[in-house]
Amino acid sequence: MKKLLFVHCNYPAQFRHLARHYATQTKWEVHFLSSGQEWTAKPIEGVTRHAYKLQREPKAELAHPYLRRMESCVLHGQAALQAALKLRQQGFEPDLIVGHSGFGNTLYLKEVWPKARFVGYFEWFYRTSGSDVGFGRDEPPSPDTSLRVHTYNAPILMDLAMSDGALCPTRWQASQFPAHLRERIQVVFDGIDTEQFQPLEDRSAGLQVRDVTIPADVPLVTYTTRGFEPYRGWPQVAEGLALLLQRNPHCHVLLVGSDDVAYGAARGDGKSWRQWALEQHPMDPSRLHYLPPLQYDEYLKVLQASWVHLYWTIPFILSWSLMESLSTGCSVVASATAPVQEIVRDGENGLLVDFHQPHQLAHAVDLLLNNRELAQRLGIQARRSILDGAYDRQSCLQQQIAYLDTIAS
Repeated sequence: MKKLLFVHCNYPAQFRHLARHYATQTKWEVHFLSSGQEWTAKPIEGVTRHAYKLQREPKAELAHPYLRRMESCVLHGQAALQAALKLRQQGFEPDLIVGHSGFGNTLYLKEVWPKARFVGYFEWFYRTSGSDVGFGRDEPPSPDTSLRVHTYNAPILMDLAMSDGALCPTRWQASQFPAHLRERIQVVFDGIDTEQFQPLEDRSAGLQVRDVTIPADVPLVTYTTRGFEPYRGWPQVAEGLALLLQRNPHCHVLLVGSDDVAYGAARGDGKSWRQWALEQHPMDPSRLHYLPPLQYDEYLKVLQASWVHLYWTIPFILSWSLMESLSTGCSVVASATAPVQEIVRDGENGLLVDFHQPHQLAHAVDLLLNNRELAQRLGIQARRSILDGAYDRQSCLQQQIAYLDTIAS
């Protein structure tokens, strides 16, 4: 029997579909090494999870500013290595290791199991221009910022040098890597469960999630995010929604997400980005609703009840939430930024708006709220683009499995 080890900071993250598949195969024994577990995660039958724990927290104040992220990666690498040594003592020898690169927990595993084949999941390569750094600013980033960001690539390049294979979820994300490295990267999306995320045929019941009730005949605009933050365009979205509520006296807005900052920096004044933006752009409280992060069943209800769904991001990693909303048949208004434009074509399966133009956001959403024929057509094409583009779970799994089996053999 062959043995497979998945490695990630969080269980099961991008490997949920892959881990579940291999766990059903009698010729594979599947293990998962992580420091944490997603709060929405449920145990996967046939997958044995092992936890690693950092021996200490990074001491950022003692490290060179360029090396603070590297120190965190080394600490994760050491902790994962210690867990791997214990597994080796118990007789575990993986034939294949599949791990997310960038956190550091994959850095030293080939030192423990040199014969194992290693496939890295390479989600991002940091650039000092042309993507997230300096986006929307007239002046280039400072030399200090550029050098610090460039150094972030060190653990990613270490992993790439030791890898036998490399996966990346989107073409645009893969394009961030230097050309001579890009040739080694196989682009395959993680896969959306299109059987779960599908349109609701009967919407007559409206929306009832926790303490939020929205009748079916009330125009509902939704915005869901892991964290309300500038990386996901929250300040621009907030301004656009405030303008929309002034423009359209009938629609309601539902925000779903956390005040935690997943990407970028928190505010220095102690306020959350959500709180700050709502103070800057007040909205009618009787038509503004908020829910914290939801389990998948409640999150799906929100998407299925949405009249128009918003997705905003700077040029950065594409969120699953966009793909899930398209699969659910939402009529989507999104930012016209590079990662989005790989998936959404303006006027075909959604509407694209300049990231920095809240007035255009309000106009596009209001257009769809008032033109239900157009909104319905875009929603149908949205789901079709996921199915025809092979972004569904089964299609992605077939491509990933074929690639991993080739590497493993």
